[in-house]
Amino acid sequence: MVVKTVKSRGKIASFAVILVLTLCLPLSVIITLGSIILALGRQRGADLSASPRNVLLTGGKMSKALQLARLLSRSGHKVTLVETKKYSCSGHAFSNCVENFHVIPSQSEGFDAYRKKLEEVIAANQISLVIPVASPTAVFFDAKLKKQSKKSYDIFSFEPEIIDCLDNKFALCQKALDLGLPAPEVFLIESAKQMKNRDLFSRGKRYILKCLSYDPVGRLTRPLFPFDGQDEFVDGLDISEKRPWVLQEFIEGQEFCTHTTAKNGEILLHCCCPSSEFQLRYLHVEHQKIFDWVSSFVSELKLTGQISFDFIQKQDGGVVPIECNPRTHSAITAFYNETSAWRGYNLLDDAEVSEPIMPSESALETYWLYHELGDLVTTFSIRKFIDIFKLFVNGKEALLDGKDPLPFLMVNHWQIPSLLLQAVRENRPWVRIDFNIGKLVEPGGD
Repeated sequence: MVVKTVKSRGKIASFAVILVLTLCLPLSVIITLGSIILALGRQRGADLSASPRNVLLTGGKMSKALQLARLLSRSGHKVTLVETKKYSCSGHAFSNCVENFHVIPSQSEGFDAYRKKLEEVIAANQISLVIPVASPTAVFFDAKLKKQSKKSYDIFSFEPEIIDCLDNKFALCQKALDLGLPAPEVFLIESAKQMKNRDLFSRGKRYILKCLSYDPVGRLTRPLFPFDGQDEFVDGLDISEKRPWVLQEFIEGQEFCTHTTAKNGEILLHCCCPSSEFQLRYLHVEHQKIFDWVSSFVSELKLTGQISFDFIQKQDGGVVPIECNPRTHSAITAFYNETSAWRGYNLLDDAEVSEPIMPSESALETYWLYHELGDLVTTFSIRKFIDIFKLFVNGKEALLDGKDPLPFLMVNHWQIPSLLLQAVRENRPWVRIDFNIGKLVEPGGD
């Protein structure tokens, strides 16, 4: 088996993308004007909060933060958005659903600097609720902040101990099995020598090796074990007790992603979307087995916060989780026209829900235009070309909103070009552009 490698891109690719996005600006302007015209005669339904709050959202570079800002602002809440200096170019700062935008320290500057600045922003804007739209690395800081926070504001986050379990692919599967829920077989790997134990691969099963530390590039290349030459491959990996990995049973089937909010073990909001590793599209589907699994897990642990899972539906119809992200998922874009979705994030009594909030039946499949255009111009498949064209006709661009037009323009033609110029100045290679998260996928990135 040949292990695929991920190609890094440099200055030439950066300038080429900037040029293409600049040339596409007139297209974006036309699309934006069209959305504004269409929105003029369209009245939005309103589900206003009886007790509006000043809410702070972290993760200001990401589409999911923009979606939450829109949902909260349109229900009467005032939204403050924050992001680190690297992403101070966030196009979401131009949203008319965002009252204030602030730059905060990155995780590399330490927790104390992060906490101090965030609490300054909280005090200055009289924030009473913090909703972390955290990156994989920032989620631990937000959990720690909750443990040390002042009583003047709430944080819709899990405790650090819960985060440690949920974010750990080995601990998650073990916890699920302990609760009597189906999960794949997993082994904790803390040395390359363990991977050379042939007993691991003597039962005819296949496995995927995943690093427990977040690796935005390494996660793009995960060969199936066993394979010829695997010992040499493993020797090239950084595996140790300080940097453990998990060997997880590979299960064939349809992949789904979920996003859920919960309060004291009760689900407030939930969506489930078909997914794949490189597909950025979200369309809610009813999947009772997945909902029941999530409901049991959340209830048993009495969770309060945001939790997202990746599931595999096996060929026999059973479902198993393959990983958990204890943070906001981009599938929240599926709620773009569900006016009551804000209730799944508010801890006040007026936000109580009688049954889980799901995306509206009228919601279209969300997508990111320039991600799909990139696929369109590089595909040699007529079937894929037709699929993308149908998506443009029948779907909903995730950033585009005629009532809030600037983020679509500013993310695609300011935020992404700015990040590419940063990469050029600092001579940083990148692997691909994530228009959804609003970042460049880089070695050692967030």
